[in-house]
Amino acid sequence: MRAHLLMALMFASSCGAQFTPETLVDSLRILSIVSDPPEVAPGQPSTVSVLFGDPTRVGQPSTIIWVGCEPDPQDLNRSACNDASILVKPTLITEYPEGLKLLGFGAKNSAVYSSSATVFDVLAPEDGVRQNGSVGQVMAIVIAEEVNLSAMGDELTNVFRRIENKETPAAIGLTRIVVSQKAQKNQNPTISNLTFDGAPLPLGARLQVRPGQEVALGVEVPEASREFYTEVQPTGPVEKQEVVVGAWYSSNGRFSRERFDVTSTDSTTFFAPGSAKFPEDPVPERRTGQLWLVVRDNRGAQAFEQFRFYVCDETLPTPRVTSIVPPALAGDPVLVMGENMPRVLDILIGGVALETSTYSAARGAFVGFPPELPPGTYPVTMRGQNCSSEDTGLTYTVAP
Repeated sequence: MRAHLLMALMFASSCGAQFTPETLVDSLRILSIVSDPPEVAPGQPSTVSVLFGDPTRVGQPSTIIWVGCEPDPQDLNRSACNDASILVKPTLITEYPEGLKLLGFGAKNSAVYSSSATVFDVLAPEDGVRQNGSVGQVMAIVIAEEVNLSAMGDELTNVFRRIENKETPAAIGLTRIVVSQKAQKNQNPTISNLTFDGAPLPLGARLQVRPGQEVALGVEVPEASREFYTEVQPTGPVEKQEVVVGAWYSSNGRFSRERFDVTSTDSTTFFAPGSAKFPEDPVPERRTGQLWLVVRDNRGAQAFEQFRFYVCDETLPTPRVTSIVPPALAGDPVLVMGENMPRVLDILIGGVALETSTYSAARGAFVGFPPELPPGTYPVTMRGQNCSSEDTGLTYTVAP
């Protein structure tokens, strides 16, 4: 409880007395930590993944340190992750207090957690905790710099000192993994469909928005994600159904609501930057931004999606694609040639965007890596920085 209270205070203090919405991500911030699966048997592994945003360092490397704590089935407040001093002084992690394990260290945004297989041996066979579960905690520390993986001792301690002295930005997040012996365990919710003004976003493509445009965001989560479960109480077992809520976040712009029940048929409105309604949300200098969606159930399971958006400039010329050249060798990019190619936003092959695509002045072409598609011939579509979207009349063939 102390750890969760401290985290709430930390996030509250980071917001301070300001008038920006809670959904705005304007600095390093952890938005979600997903464990898959979110509930496990003693000794069973679970993969944890972190979703974070940092618009101040787009494209720059970060370092993630993962630590985990053994469940405390007797609820004696003995977990190392309940020690608030670790959260405010990360240097203490290097001392490895009892019950705390280093799960991962580096650029990888995932790690694997498991409790001991004997975690419930201290309980009587009929103890309800075996069915309700005990919580194993996992902490992710995202550091806004690249830390040498071989850093040890004083070198690693100095990194943590820079964090504590606020010389290096860092964000700390906690998640819970339920360890139980019940047969029917909790599963993460599923996001089955997303729409932007009623239409899906092409896979891997950026959302095109006009300055101040109001976009209706539709989210569908299947009914099966609202699982029924049994909770063992002193009076006996009680049948319950999960509540699943969603939250949108953005690097720019704002939303009509901060949270929503996934069973609601109402959409959330995204007010793109440059809205006259919100003059404090100007169009970003590079006209680019990020959207994040997180859905959570009331038992700790989560899922997330993330998207890029582009604030169009309708005064720009419309690109015209005249040719597309497949890679000469495996690992080479696709070359797309034509007129006004610096103004291309995305090139779609069969409705899927080229990966890590950009305009290359040296090649005089828009370049990107082809998506993985089954063998066949696919139409090529151009999406421009002026919000245009046109069928080029060209095709691209994926060989068997």
